[in-house]
Amino acid sequence: MKRLFVILSVTLLAGWLGAQPVVLTLDSCRSMALNSTLKSRMDRENVLAAKYAREAVTARFFPQVSLNGAYAWNSRHLYALPQTMDMWFGSMGLDGVTFNNPYIQLAEPYMPRTTQYLDRITADTYADIYNRFDIDITHVLVGQAGIVQPVWVGGRIVFAHKMARSLERIAQLNARKNRTDVTVETEEAYWRVISVQEKERLAERYLTLIKQLEEDVVAAREEGMVTNADVLQVKMALCDAESSLTQAQNGLKLSKMALCQIVGLPLETNIVPCDSAQLDSIALTGVTVDMQQIKSHREELQLLGELSNVARSGVGLAAAGLQPNIVASANYVITNPSMTDGFNKRFEGFFSAGVAVNIPIAHASDILAVRAAKHKAKAVELQLAEAQQKIELQATQSAQKVNEAALRLAQAKTALAHSEEILRYAQDSYAEGLLTATDLMKAQTAWQKAYSDKIDAAIALRMAEITYRKHTGQLIVDN
Repeated sequence: MKRLFVILSVTLLAGWLGAQPVVLTLDSCRSMALNSTLKSRMDRENVLAAKYAREAVTARFFPQVSLNGAYAWNSRHLYALPQTMDMWFGSMGLDGVTFNNPYIQLAEPYMPRTTQYLDRITADTYADIYNRFDIDITHVLVGQAGIVQPVWVGGRIVFAHKMARSLERIAQLNARKNRTDVTVETEEAYWRVISVQEKERLAERYLTLIKQLEEDVVAAREEGMVTNADVLQVKMALCDAESSLTQAQNGLKLSKMALCQIVGLPLETNIVPCDSAQLDSIALTGVTVDMQQIKSHREELQLLGELSNVARSGVGLAAAGLQPNIVASANYVITNPSMTDGFNKRFEGFFSAGVAVNIPIAHASDILAVRAAKHKAKAVELQLAEAQQKIELQATQSAQKVNEAALRLAQAKTALAHSEEILRYAQDSYAEGLLTATDLMKAQTAWQKAYSDKIDAAIALRMAEITYRKHTGQLIVDN
């Protein structure tokens, strides 16, 4: 990381000053591209989000502890007894005793003092009892501390944890796939810059040859050895060479700007790649396809595999609605007024523990949900099988293109060697007067085309190698 920071600091400063070219290797371009894109930061955030979502599901295996409190104000008290209570002999209450029994009513006129005494003593006693059952609920306070532990909830937590773990893996695979795509884009842009740079050098060499030929032809015309038509043909070739050089220079500028955009440098930075010597090296020959390696490294297959795991977990989640649910709980409740010894204006509490069981009987919606989840899981499995076939075909085609590109580069090198030998022979023959300027131009043009074909074959091989490494899972980018 320290080395990368130094590279970034130096390159950014050089690009900003614009005083010197910035020399970059392929590895430094990859590192800069992977650390400069907003997509990489988004991927990191998505991976962290999936990680914490998985940890949140894991926490459901453990007990949940909670504290609750409540307060209520009421405008009136509660009374457990009525003001008048009906009895077998009549009624009694705060106003005394009333006899409704006919036998007592017949005897009541003969004992007035007894009746008066009963009225008084009953009223006083009942009033005292009535007031004792006065429940003051003006201010009610309730506190509760509880713990809840799922014993069995039909496997919901287990399958939810498996699903969250697969989703975390999917986020990681998406991040790795995006990093792989950035790496491929960076390598292609890097080698494209080298290719156009080689085309510019070729155009400069070809222009030098045509200019030298023009001087020779003009001098020969003054001596009467060639005609004006020969001079005009050389001048036309010179114009074409200058046009080709301009096109190569413009193409190189645009290619460098594209690479700067990928690696996060200012577009005007003059990037100089230092791996141009490796452009025409044949790194891969006789490549083959290993499906075991592809299955273990291709992000697309791993993503579909994790999606299949998610679908199977979805079947388990849907089936959990058809299974019993058992939840255990323990609580401590404290109230004011207290209800453990009458109703008193003080805080008192008590413990409670219990088990709740829910057994589903008729849940047609859950049965249909299970069937739907099973079909969805089957569809994902079929999609995975189809993807494996397509990726195997894709990897095989990439391997063939690498072999074809390597053969084409070898042939282009041989053709270039022949054209260089022909050019030397033509130059010697022209110097001795055995060939005309037109013949020499043909040899120069053939050499220029062979050199250009060699550059095209070299860049085609590099692009084919990048594609092959991507399609076979060999382009592994560490986080």
